[in-house]
Amino acid sequence: MDARGTVRGVSPGNAQLTAAATTGSVAASVPVTISAATPGLAQWRAARPGLTDVTFLGIWDDGAGSTYAVGQNGGLLRSRNDGPWEYVSLGHNETVVGVWGAAPTDIWLVGSGGLIMRGDGNTFRRITSNVTGTLLEVWGLSSNEVYITGDRGTILRWNGATLEPMVSGVGDELWGIWGASTNALYAVGNNGTLLRYDGFAWRRMASPDGMPYFDVWGTSENNVFAVGVGGSIVRYDGSGWTAMSTPGAANLFAIRGREFNDVYAVGNNGATYHFDGTTWRALTIGNGQNLRAITRRGNGDLRITGWYGTMVRLRGPGLLATATTELTDPPLLATWGATGGATFAVGLGGTVFRRQGQMWALEPVPPAHDLYGISGNGPSDIVAVGDTGSILRYDGATWRKDAPPTLYVLRAVWSGNGQHVIVGERGSIFRSNGAGWSPQASGTQRFLRAVWGPDASDLYAVGDSGTVLHFDGGRWTPMPVPTTSRLRAVWGTSRTDIFAVGDSGTTLRYDGVAWRALSKPTPRDLRALWGRSGTEVYAAGDSGAVLRYDGSAWRTLTTPMRHLLYALSGVPGDDAVVAVGDGGRIWEGRP
Repeated sequence: MDARGTVRGVSPGNAQLTAAATTGSVAASVPVTISAATPGLAQWRAARPGLTDVTFLGIWDDGAGSTYAVGQNGGLLRSRNDGPWEYVSLGHNETVVGVWGAAPTDIWLVGSGGLIMRGDGNTFRRITSNVTGTLLEVWGLSSNEVYITGDRGTILRWNGATLEPMVSGVGDELWGIWGASTNALYAVGNNGTLLRYDGFAWRRMASPDGMPYFDVWGTSENNVFAVGVGGSIVRYDGSGWTAMSTPGAANLFAIRGREFNDVYAVGNNGATYHFDGTTWRALTIGNGQNLRAITRRGNGDLRITGWYGTMVRLRGPGLLATATTELTDPPLLATWGATGGATFAVGLGGTVFRRQGQMWALEPVPPAHDLYGISGNGPSDIVAVGDTGSILRYDGATWRKDAPPTLYVLRAVWSGNGQHVIVGERGSIFRSNGAGWSPQASGTQRFLRAVWGPDASDLYAVGDSGTVLHFDGGRWTPMPVPTTSRLRAVWGTSRTDIFAVGDSGTTLRYDGVAWRALSKPTPRDLRALWGRSGTEVYAAGDSGAVLRYDGSAWRTLTTPMRHLLYALSGVPGDDAVVAVGDGGRIWEGRP
């Protein structure tokens, strides 16, 4: 600084200067922090590109080494001989619900709008169904005897030359079909529908619980299982159906097995049940996604598929089975890194990824609901929070579940001074110093979506309808802000320099006295906020938008991202910035 008070140059970062003035006998001085511009993020790489976030609804293995999975948006993935999963183009975006094959080169697909396709695994052609409703399942005994079920009691039979409708006698959706022979076919569906075909006609059978059933499978015509809502599993023994005792109440969508005493049912939130011929027991497979279909492979392994491109391989019998998640690409909603430790990303289905070098790997964690936030006091004191009061703690070696202090959604967590503070649904706020969770009165019922502060006695929580709360070490109080927009993220450099962002490009800044609105840099919703200094603040959100505030204005950065981004964080000890979002995608940006 020269004699006239002009700052000629400051190295990147912050500098503390003192400004003094004297007028007559009055003198005053004030410390001033000067923040010099730092290089922005110019290079981005897909650290984890993700394969697909399609929800898979059906799966089939040809017994010769190839597995096919089908789902939303015309999704068809294929894996050959345990090789990588690859897309097979179907030339449309319709939902494909079911897949089955009579042979490795004779594969059937069914789905929305009466969709029926048949192909050799590489190319598929449409077959006219004369049906407008959704077709929900396809299964057969041979290439000349294929059955298809769907909406409004639809049952179609392929006789080797033509499709012909069958009279089901019901108007309910029929979700599943299986048979032991031409004279012993079973179809199941809504409103407790259980049908049997004896070679002449379909006849309704009495349901023991009246639940909607989503799948049916058996080992013989006198040993058939159906699964459905609320953990329902019913069994047919040749004379009638009976309800079975199950270990949980999750909705079950698929059932398959190897033998009569090695049967598996799967469903919501990773629920996986095993039947040993006598008792159903729950298995832990290390994946919390909603599971929708099972197939048995030629080598005896099972493949299970479900939401967000999830693919799990189950090897070995029953309680001795080992589960490997081959694919999962759920939306990732938060990321955080520990100084001297690892960087993590969390998301739907209780998914946790850990950064290992330049790669990201799935982290084994206890079963949990969707995870929305993560933070820590260091590498051995990390907390992740989420849906239905889910809380996971990491001690540097293992993850464990905390008893939930509420069943509300827990949306974000801040850590510092050996404490953790969680905010969430209906104005929920909980604080922990390592020994349980204590509620704090927020004074609001609005959804709180983010929390940040320079220390445990100076915290800021933001949320819906322009809500901003301040904690002064004693209580939370509302702050006036110049917006009613939903605020989704908050971050700052100090107690007198705090930013908040939200819907429709809303950006606010707090100077220690009042919140003021900054010029909107984009009409898109902004969901993430992080920075290194007052001249290097980043915001991200819808359509892959990434913005930088340089101390005077927001500017849009050029990036390869086009999908929604939910969170940003730095990598301690590195110049990388991590961005996470839809489809399990993780990007890393550098100057």
